[in-house]
Amino acid sequence: MPAAISPAAHPRWIRAAIRYRHVMLLAALVVGAAGWWTGRDLHLDRSIENMFAPDDPILVPYRRLQRTFGRHEVVLAMYADDELRTPSGIERIRVLVESLRQIKGVVAAVSLVDLPGATDFEDRAAGQRFRDMFASYTHNAELNAAGVICLIQRPGSGDPSRRQTLAQMRRLIHDYPQGALVGEPVLVEEAFDLLEQDGRRLNTWCTLLVLAVILACFRSVRWLLLPLAVVQLSLAATRGVIALSGLQLSMVSSMLDAIVTVVGVAAVVHVIVRYQEARRSGLPPLEALASTLDQLAGPVAFACLTDAAGFAALMVSDVGPVYDFGLMTGLGSLLVLPACLLLSPALALFADSPPPAIKETAPPGPLSRALAGLLDWSQRRAVPLGVAGGVLTVAAIAGSQRLEVETAFTRNFRPQSHIVQQYRFVENRFGGAGVWELLIPAPLPGHIKLRTDADGDAILPAPPIDRLIAILRTERALVESVPLLSKAISIADSFRAALGSLMTNRMAVSTAWMGMQRTMPQFMDTMYNIDPATNQPWIHVLLRSPEELGAAEKTALIENVRRTAAETYPEAEVTGYYVLLANLIDSLLADQWLTFGVSIGVVTLMMAVAFWSVPLAVVTMVPNVVPVLILFGAMGWLGLKINMGAAMIAAVSVGLSVDGSIHYVMLYQRLRRLGASLGEALRAAQNSVGVAATYATLALVVGFATLVVSDFIPTIYFGALVSFAMIGGLIGNLLVLPGLIAAVDRRSYPPDRNGQSR
Repeated sequence: MPAAISPAAHPRWIRAAIRYRHVMLLAALVVGAAGWWTGRDLHLDRSIENMFAPDDPILVPYRRLQRTFGRHEVVLAMYADDELRTPSGIERIRVLVESLRQIKGVVAAVSLVDLPGATDFEDRAAGQRFRDMFASYTHNAELNAAGVICLIQRPGSGDPSRRQTLAQMRRLIHDYPQGALVGEPVLVEEAFDLLEQDGRRLNTWCTLLVLAVILACFRSVRWLLLPLAVVQLSLAATRGVIALSGLQLSMVSSMLDAIVTVVGVAAVVHVIVRYQEARRSGLPPLEALASTLDQLAGPVAFACLTDAAGFAALMVSDVGPVYDFGLMTGLGSLLVLPACLLLSPALALFADSPPPAIKETAPPGPLSRALAGLLDWSQRRAVPLGVAGGVLTVAAIAGSQRLEVETAFTRNFRPQSHIVQQYRFVENRFGGAGVWELLIPAPLPGHIKLRTDADGDAILPAPPIDRLIAILRTERALVESVPLLSKAISIADSFRAALGSLMTNRMAVSTAWMGMQRTMPQFMDTMYNIDPATNQPWIHVLLRSPEELGAAEKTALIENVRRTAAETYPEAEVTGYYVLLANLIDSLLADQWLTFGVSIGVVTLMMAVAFWSVPLAVVTMVPNVVPVLILFGAMGWLGLKINMGAAMIAAVSVGLSVDGSIHYVMLYQRLRRLGASLGEALRAAQNSVGVAATYATLALVVGFATLVVSDFIPTIYFGALVSFAMIGGLIGNLLVLPGLIAAVDRRSYPPDRNGQSR
């Protein structure tokens, strides 16, 4: 390493940073407190529809569903009861229904006790017809399990949140044998709850483990304060800015804390290693700090800027949460830079005591010896390493073509988790836990004019008899011709159950309609209503199918229902949470390779600016891109499916692994400009940057290990994939990058007169 120079010879800003370090520390505390206060109420946006591009065709029927029937969502409360047919069994249903109706947010509940004659199991007329209609909803075919159809209010201003409503319902049904609360709203809320829990885990146990590893590596408690402070200040400032901008965290951007932690720790560990090197060389604290800032200002700045640019590549996506995630992670990466500047001068000098001087002849430590040996080994085997890398890349590209997406949302949870156990109970006892919708247009005859009530709302007359009969035929065709579809019911079934037959007169149908509106108004509103945007009546058909289906099966099921319904009703639309969740990963993946390519281009451009060398920037991308390709190829060959945790990891991984490359190359270039030979510069960079990168990667991988205990599988995937990406980047930087630098450098620095590379 070149000899350090006096702080007076350093740039003015470095001298000012050291002189006013306590003022900067105070400013950091103020900024952190302001950011924490501003962002304290930042919450996850729990709407699934916002996970798709605004112009995605899949949202057209969903928005119609929300406009027409969207005031309420369907949730099923179910439990086992071998005594369902007895008076005590009926009383249990009655008690449960009344308790559910007392919960704020539950606007209606329908069970066996609410269906005319349904609790008289000897009734073979209306009671039998209603039991047949609501089978697999209010009871199962074997009559050893009961259910309640609950309509919960879609929250508006001043209403209790869906989360609060479901939590109370969950506590209530938990007291019943094998009590289960299911429905796509339940799955979504459970996923968001686990994401928030994982965020807290990442910000506590992950941070503690990272600090423990840093303590083990540097053997000094004083070095725990700097990484902790930088990460927490960066997170507080990022959350504050996000809150001020009006943005909300989504299911995707919940990974923001992890990204900022990686960038912050990577930057700080380089500062610690370089400062310790300066102190061991005999420099006093102030001069060591000045030398550290002088050497690392460029690499840390370009690392943060490059990270931000790489993450910002996600903003080319049309999917709102992906765009927001790119914006937030880019912002968080940028804010790591001022956090380091504000905190490093004061905290690096905090409680400093001069270490024992290390003589020039002192043997290097075991890690330094290992890194030097790795460098020598890789230099001797550059050609075989290149061939092996090429073979792995080809195999990885082939494997990535085999990737499949995970469409069964329940598979985002651990098999032993309570939510999966509940869904399996419903799948086994009730013929499927998936609830979704088919919308069928129901235009009124031209001679019928809509009337309005006192509130100005349209009063719908009963649907035409011929339309009801046609819908019953369509339902029968669906159940008979579409495998895995277990149930299809609509308002037409209600009329048939009430009247016994639809081959009757209009007056009987109108009378039945008025009776149903009087006894179950909310339920009828969810079955037959007017689209306010078009003034067009629509009939809502509820569909039931298994939830735990593979991607191909679920896609085929949805398409078969759409095609069968279109034979009679070309304008029929299939939608609902079930359909959205089946296509959610496809939406997040839609722009993955585009964002990956843009990220590579932007990062390469940033490094070309940092290195003032396009060839050097291009070859530096190789050890950062190839591990990502190998990661996805391995997933394809192993049959691992893409879920939310892996959906955007390609573009993110490039930004996460490139920091070490920037530090490596910029230190190498600095030493070359100071007169070091190629070999000397590579060995010094391998030792200094290699040690820092190894410590940072080790600390982060151990910290991210806390995510493997999550009950949310995408969180586990994210933690594992980020860890593998960082390990792959570290191996690439230590094993492959030196050879690539040497290849490019020999063209830039011709050999001297003795034929030796300079």
